[in-house]
Amino acid sequence: MRDIDSFTALNRFGMGAGPGDEALIGDDPRGFVQAQVRPPVAVPAELAGFSSSAAMIRDYAVARRARDGSIQQVNRSQFALFRDEVLAATALVVATPTPLVERMVRFWSNHFTVSRSRGPIANMIPAYEREAIRPHVFGRFADMLKAVVRHPCMLIYLDNPSSMGPNSVSGAGRIRRQGLETTLNENLAREVLELHTLGVDGGYAQEDVIQFALALTGWSHGGLRRGGDEEIHGGFVFVRRQHEPGPKTILGRLYPEDGEAEVLHILDDLARHPAT
Repeated sequence: MRDIDSFTALNRFGMGAGPGDEALIGDDPRGFVQAQVRPPVAVPAELAGFSSSAAMIRDYAVARRARDGSIQQVNRSQFALFRDEVLAATALVVATPTPLVERMVRFWSNHFTVSRSRGPIANMIPAYEREAIRPHVFGRFADMLKAVVRHPCMLIYLDNPSSMGPNSVSGAGRIRRQGLETTLNENLAREVLELHTLGVDGGYAQEDVIQFALALTGWSHGGLRRGGDEEIHGGFVFVRRQHEPGPKTILGRLYPEDGEAEVLHILDDLARHPAT
């Protein structure tokens, strides 16, 4: 190692020193680091051939509806994909010529964490990191935040596909038929406010959580049976009949009824809030 600046470049802004890293840095540690900050970050060739999360959801949903035992084969094949991509990503960390990129991918994946203990998303977590985190590590925080919240992995992890506005077509019908007090799930709204943006002391109240959860109703994915003949595609979908109608007020700001776009406006404001 040539000097303390080279050591700092590899440890503070990378994954630690490895074989050949000294030659990569040369005589310009600062330039080595700065040259890596080039948004958007492309998916490296080592990870480019793996399945998308939408394809994994689609295949799982088709097999589940078939009721012919093929779901077990899908589970096995998707676990094999999970294992292979984790191994490929680990090898990439060890040998990458852009260690700052890999460090930032790890940092933001930890910030926007999901858990493999949540069965339905267990095998698609590498795809989530590849699709929602990696492209935005040197971009705008608001863009990453929106990509994360829209991603089926995060939506499923925090139960948002089952959340319905109490006054929506679907929610009101379920309350009437089943005698429920509410059909609203606050998990995603609370996670975004408490962990992803403002923080627990960021100045929001329980009513803000509720209003944000109402805005998030209808944000789902295309792997669920909802009646009708809609295509099973696995990607993000906005289900209008689950969406709570009317304006929402969050942190003192009124957001007019705007369907799917309501949440995008809210996330933009949360991303630039001083507490974030």
